[in-house]
This record gives sequence, C-alpha cells and structure tokens, in this order.
Amino acid sequence: MKYNLHETRENQYYKHGVQVKDMLDFHQVRRWLTDTYGFAEGVDKVVELNPIWSFHLIYRTYMFYLRGDEELAWFKMKWGSEQ
Repeated sequence: MKYNLHETRENQYYKHGVQVKDMLDFHQVRRWLTDTYGFAEGVDKVVELNPIWSFHLIYRTYMFYLRGDEELAWFKMKWGSEQ
C-alpha cells in the first residue's frame, strides 16, 4: 500500500497524518482502524472526535489522523513502510 506521513499542526488530538493514495486502500485502513480503535467521525464534523484516530475524505484526498507515536507504530506494523 502506498502512503505518505506528515506531522500535523499542534492540536489536542492528533500528532500524525497519513495520506493514502488509493480509495480502496483508504477503505481497508478505515476498516482496520475501526476494528482496532472503534468508530470515528471525519475531522470536519462538529461532533466529539475519537481521540485516537479520525479521517478526512475529499475529492482524491484520503487522510487519516493518528493520536501519537504508539498508534503510528501499530499502523506501520500492519501496513508496512511509507512509500
């Protein structure tokens, strides 16, 4: 799976951003995150966010946001290295 990592701006929830390059990969990762950490809403929703992960989906931009280094390590163990 191809993805890029970046650190987010300082906020109270998420340290890491993961941009997935393919819609099918986006759905696989979202299913895995839901199974692992529970349901989450998109970051643009006006609801209480899941403090562990969230996502942003807009035309050909598939983003996930992860709370910290531990969640990122689990993500990398599951999905491999950044490509």
